[in-house]
Amino acid sequence: MKPILILKTGELPRRVFDNLGPYERAFLNIVGEEPFVVVDAQTDELPASDWAGVIITGSPASTYDNEAWIARSEDFLRRAADRSIPLYGVCFGHQLLAQTFGGTVEKCRHGWELGTVRLTLTNEGKSDPLFSDLPEAFTAHMSHGDVVTALPPGAVSLAHNEHSPYQSFRLGDTIWGTQFHPEFTPTIVSNLIYSLADRLPPESFPRWNACIDPLRGWLLSSVREAPEAQRCLENFVQIVKERQSL
Repeated sequence: MKPILILKTGELPRRVFDNLGPYERAFLNIVGEEPFVVVDAQTDELPASDWAGVIITGSPASTYDNEAWIARSEDFLRRAADRSIPLYGVCFGHQLLAQTFGGTVEKCRHGWELGTVRLTLTNEGKSDPLFSDLPEAFTAHMSHGDVVTALPPGAVSLAHNEHSPYQSFRLGDTIWGTQFHPEFTPTIVSNLIYSLADRLPPESFPRWNACIDPLRGWLLSSVREAPEAQRCLENFVQIVKERQSL
């Protein structure tokens, strides 16, 4: 099997790094070491090899930042799509795929979504191979302040909640995005909350009632296991393997 590329688009905060190691470890801990190759989109040259598939990670950056590495990544993803290489974007990667192919990414009017949340599959999501064997409603880990506000032409929504109607989408037969993080664990999310709760202004969390709970405690109270969401990462790898066997 040809290698699957993990396109790393950023690093997690120091507290997470000290516990986990480099961000790619979150993915490799789930899917194993082989046949994966990690390339840093910000610092490495993007290779033109014929990958079996590409996974685009999350990032503290915003897709609409005027950064040369983001433009290079978009060009790389367009070329990969032209070759029908399966693409799966997570959080920033989800937003980057949407933006690359004609969608819109903006600051979310509902503020940040941080912790473990509940999602519901759309009718299209219920039959999509990325969500194979998942229930209609499931839990997933989140950490984002931007959202996709318009899908690319031809894309369909696969999952939603009250925070966003586009928590996942598919474009064609080979491009998927999930706003949630299938690679995260409760430990990673808890360490993210410890890292971010004091940095983000209170208005980032309009649903938080400051009179009831401290912000950090309120966010930590949401954290729980999310095994169904993790399955999306495993399902994508299976999709890639099946395509390679054809």
